[in-house]
Amino acid sequence: MRGKVLFALSLLVACGPPRADSDCDGMCQPAGPEFPGVGECKEGVCTPTYAGCSAQSDISTCAEACEAQGTTCVANGCGGYTYQIYYDIGLCENSGGAGVEIERQCDEPIDWQVNEAVKCCCEQE
Repeated sequence: MRGKVLFALSLLVACGPPRADSDCDGMCQPAGPEFPGVGECKEGVCTPTYAGCSAQSDISTCAEACEAQGTTCVANGCGGYTYQIYYDIGLCENSGGAGVEIERQCDEPIDWQVNEAVKCCCEQE
């Protein structure tokens, strides 16, 4: 009987811990198929992704937007862009709609022009 127990234990040890799945155990928030590599799991770490929508009246930079959401801005970290800008908050909150992508530094003022909402590129923590 002792031999069978040792054999079973050796099989368990040989298998090791289960491998993490392709989305870092479900912790990553991919931006969607139109944004490959954004918010996905790479080598066991979630890449930056577009965070939730922020209104023009609440923030002036992506550094502020990400900080308000408990994370850190990543300049040009989402497919080469820092933020997506939207005409209004409703379009921003529509998960199927992509805004105009803009390259900027995190502490530069958002170029609002006629727009009212933004999704900034933030670290996933």
